[in-house]
Amino acid sequence: MRISFELNPPKIVKGDMFDLAKLNADMEAMADRASRLASLVSGIHLTDSVLGIPRVSSVTAAGCIKNRVSTVKLNCSIRVRDRNFTSLCQAVSDAILIGIDSVLVLMGDDPVDGPSDSGLRPSAAVRMLTKEGYSSSIKLDLSFPAKVQDRSAKSVRNKLEARPHSLVTQSISSVSDLGEIVDLAKPHGIKVVAVVMVPVEKNRQSAAVIGLDWSEYERNPADFVRQAARIADTVLLTSPNSFGSGLELLNELK
Repeated sequence: MRISFELNPPKIVKGDMFDLAKLNADMEAMADRASRLASLVSGIHLTDSVLGIPRVSSVTAAGCIKNRVSTVKLNCSIRVRDRNFTSLCQAVSDAILIGIDSVLVLMGDDPVDGPSDSGLRPSAAVRMLTKEGYSSSIKLDLSFPAKVQDRSAKSVRNKLEARPHSLVTQSISSVSDLGEIVDLAKPHGIKVVAVVMVPVEKNRQSAAVIGLDWSEYERNPADFVRQAARIADTVLLTSPNSFGSGLELLNELK
């Protein structure tokens, strides 16, 4: 069973002013969390400015963790909403040089400040990166809905035609929906990473924001994760507001 865990890099600014000492302390705390995860997971996934709030880049955060933890694979999200293709290539090149296993190219949330759309789209970005040879040095992944409403939708076709290494779902609520995604991806030689949010009270607001109904697995999340792991290639656990609850579930899965 391949299990990864999601970590958010520290916010760059807390309050009104940049504070290097505070940022260094937050980076140390993140690296400490990664060390605690090392014996429980096969991979750690670093996010990229979730909700558009500026955070340390996923690639920089992964580099920091790699200096501390060498036993797990590191994966990064890279958002394209506020990047052009040149800056995307720079980020992916940095990830390759650090030794990152894969990058999840996604649109990303609207930024708190600055332009909200560079015009670059994830599927097109993966096609361009593949064409220029990046995929021979790093796995290129795309995000995917937790449930397929229309197999013939243009957005679905674009993702499949881009031929990413994996499709990384949004937080799933049903193993049957996950099975449909795997059935869709498998003929194209594309793997599936199933994202599962840890169903605890501290994460309830995050679930509500994305419209996640975890009632199917709330009473027995460990069993749900095991079922998902039998269907998908990897399960990515996310617990955005309770790292401790994530550790508890991981220990239950050992």
